[in-house]
Amino acid sequence: MPTPLSVRQEFDVPPAQLYARLKDRDFVTGRLNASGGQDPEVVSLDVVGDDITIVTRQGIPAAILPSMVSAMIPGDPVTERTETWRPVADGYEATFSVVVKGAPASLKGTMALRPMGTGTELVVDGAASVPIPLFGAKVEKMVAEQVEGVLRREERFIKAQPAG
Repeated sequence: MPTPLSVRQEFDVPPAQLYARLKDRDFVTGRLNASGGQDPEVVSLDVVGDDITIVTRQGIPAAILPSMVSAMIPGDPVTERTETWRPVADGYEATFSVVVKGAPASLKGTMALRPMGTGTELVVDGAASVPIPLFGAKVEKMVAEQVEGVLRREERFIKAQPAG
């Protein structure tokens, strides 16, 4: 059974302003660098009309992983994250996936930027899946925790940006 991930964050800027930042490569690069991964790279940032697709890649040092995980994946694992954003009636929504290259581990879900007072609420809901007997649930928990940590570091970066 997949391990759930649920994160809520609040920002002082309206959803449209936060969404506009997602179209800016410098902002996306800064957000990625702030997330703490190894060798971060914005693979692509595609804007078609009001839709945005962001693909990023970064490594996870094997030294910080539990030994059972590092034993299954040679070297430093690399994650690839894809976010596909679009406007909706009351804000913006995305599907996202995080795939660990060379491992049967992934996290998929949805993200939403919704109005909240004069600001924005970011809602992230997903589930980590690692279909490995005996160890899968432990690895799923680690993947979900790593992604939650990335989201918290990104939150600090976003909140540190000027409002204008």
